[in-house]
Amino acid sequence: MFKHFFVILVLCTFFMPILGAYADVIIEPDNDFYARYASQMVYLGRNFAANGEDGYVAIKYEPGSRDDIASLKNGEVIYMQYSCLYDGEFWGFTFEYSGWVKLDQMLVLYDHVAFAKEHRNDFYSYSGDYKEIKENKAMIAWPWPGADAPLWTIENVAITNFYVTYAYTDIQGREWGFVTYLYGSQNVWICLSEPLNRNLPVLNPEPEPDIWNSETVHVDIKQSVSENEFRALIVIIALVMVLVSCTAVLIKVFWQTK
Repeated sequence: MFKHFFVILVLCTFFMPILGAYADVIIEPDNDFYARYASQMVYLGRNFAANGEDGYVAIKYEPGSRDDIASLKNGEVIYMQYSCLYDGEFWGFTFEYSGWVKLDQMLVLYDHVAFAKEHRNDFYSYSGDYKEIKENKAMIAWPWPGADAPLWTIENVAITNFYVTYAYTDIQGREWGFVTYLYGSQNVWICLSEPLNRNLPVLNPEPEPDIWNSETVHVDIKQSVSENEFRALIVIIALVMVLVSCTAVLIKVFWQTK
């Protein structure tokens, strides 16, 4: 038995550094509020432009805080990783400042999410053979079909790693494929008909930033905390009442015995 325990201990000692290295790959926000309510956070992953009434937007260390840790001038663009609902208001979290911003003071930039909302009824499952991709082994990533400008070029593409989540055909007959992830590129569109053409016509120019509306159900963190505190109070009161009742019974039994 001791020998088996010793072998297991040695193996754990050997593999712990390796497991630690893999754990470091998962990056969590260094923010106390996020850590406390991580299960109630919703992934956002979109760019926003500041649009405050006073010409700027305050960044807080946590929603509802009075103190500002930084501010954004109107028009300044920032990437929001997560959103949450706190006391009836939506907040967005940014790694750049490790802080929270009221999303009703921000405008969301047009992106693949907005394009999908407008054209989701036109999407379909791709049934082609990736002919152009196989021949070129390279492609240009676009933010959405018919965008003003491309993003970057993806080279040395292995077709075994290439997968189109869904496809779309533009008004000029070009076929596009949406790729969730490939070699570090996330949520990009590829023109399957002309994968290396950087001069495709602009069919869907970028509109002005717009008001953000959540399509994901959020749980109000403050309300849920208040409800939990109320439940805890009820439990404490019930326990106290049980304790008082038990004590009264014990006293009565004691005096009767006496």
